[in-house]
Amino acid sequence: MVSVRGFARGVVVAGIAVALSGCSGTAPPGDGAAPESPAAPPSSAGVYAYLRVEFGDDWAETASELVVMDGAEEIGRSEPLFLATRPVFTADGRYAFTMPSLLDEIVVVSADSGETRSVPCEGCGDRQADCDCQFVAPIGGSRIAWLDGDHRLVVTDLADASPAPRQTDITLRTEDGFLDERVSPSLIAGTDGAALAAYPHGSLPGDDLMPAYLVTLDGEPRRLETGRPDSIEEAAFSPDGTRVALTGSQEYACATVTVVDVASGRGETAPVSAEPGTTCDAKDVYIDSLWWDRDGGLNVTCEADDENATAADGQRRLEGGRWVDAGTAPAGEVRRLDDGTATIEGDGPGTLVVESDGERAEIDTDVRYVTAAP
Repeated sequence: MVSVRGFARGVVVAGIAVALSGCSGTAPPGDGAAPESPAAPPSSAGVYAYLRVEFGDDWAETASELVVMDGAEEIGRSEPLFLATRPVFTADGRYAFTMPSLLDEIVVVSADSGETRSVPCEGCGDRQADCDCQFVAPIGGSRIAWLDGDHRLVVTDLADASPAPRQTDITLRTEDGFLDERVSPSLIAGTDGAALAAYPHGSLPGDDLMPAYLVTLDGEPRRLETGRPDSIEEAAFSPDGTRVALTGSQEYACATVTVVDVASGRGETAPVSAEPGTTCDAKDVYIDSLWWDRDGGLNVTCEADDENATAADGQRRLEGGRWVDAGTAPAGEVRRLDDGTATIEGDGPGTLVVESDGERAEIDTDVRYVTAAP
């Protein structure tokens, strides 16, 4: 399993970092031929999207594809991409999208028709280091959103015949960072009717906590006083939108996840690998994926720090405020679908397997990410 430890902010640095973790953008060399269909597909297990990654002789030759499936039946796939992010679904599940690293565009595949198209996400101008298409979140229905170079919310609806960016009157503030640095916000997660903004690429002075804001289309952003003692780099909303899980890392602290009640803004933090209540002053695991299952269960996949002998790779699940072993393979990731599971088997880009009604089918190889439709 290849660790994803946050996005880098420069174009060149971001490109290399995302490439090494299996991400994508402009078409590289390669024929982009689809793999053969599985011989014995299971019954329709549900809709999901995955990112297939094929590494070349160097990072510049990495090729990836966004694929949308219903069980073992392919709905649609993108052209070969170079450096793309983890697939994300709109809140209504009608579209899956990914963001090429070096272009101002979003690559979208319809879960209904399989149609693939690119949607512009201009708005950054020459401030690419402070605003780019790597941070796009669902915000309700088939709408997606991001922040432009002035930290203003921009929205587009993928269901429109010709989706186009639309600036709103909602603006997020910057925060005081280290010395005279100004820390810019990014949208890092979304749900039906709201998105979460955080400051994953900077630090605040002293003992100040990293803030998070709930962003809606009909009011001022609301600060969530999460009490999280660590950075906020990744987030995931629960299926009903009432809770949001936050995670991030520090160099000299164990990995934790904070689960925040959206209504009150209050959160509870628990270590992922270390024993609850213990003080951790050394890195134990890096969180690779963070997601909620349809039943409201919260999951992570982790990669152990090379210097920590007590930590282990694998998938964990939050139960009763405590993280426990999910009972899956040491490497890989299991996502629950409507009627079955989608599993990435193997260490690093692996084999995607779908199981439903006692049937099993190998869908594809060299799969880096898989995401179930909401």
